[in-house]
Amino acid sequence: MTSNPQSDLPVEWVSDKIDLDELFKDAKPIGDGSDWAIPGFFESDREHQEFLAWYRAERQKELA
Repeated sequence: MTSNPQSDLPVEWVSDKIDLDELFKDAKPIGDGSDWAIPGFFESDREHQEFLAWYRAERQKELA
């Protein structure tokens, strides 16, 4: 005996997708990101610059 797996679905299917305009209607721009910064995360300015150089190189590889 076989059963129809579709028979257990609700008669009216409702999408769980949200309209993007509705989702972001109250969103504010991020700005420069300084609000999210963690003071003292990098031990030195040089370490921070090395990280930024690495990050930019990785992004360029992904975009190529």
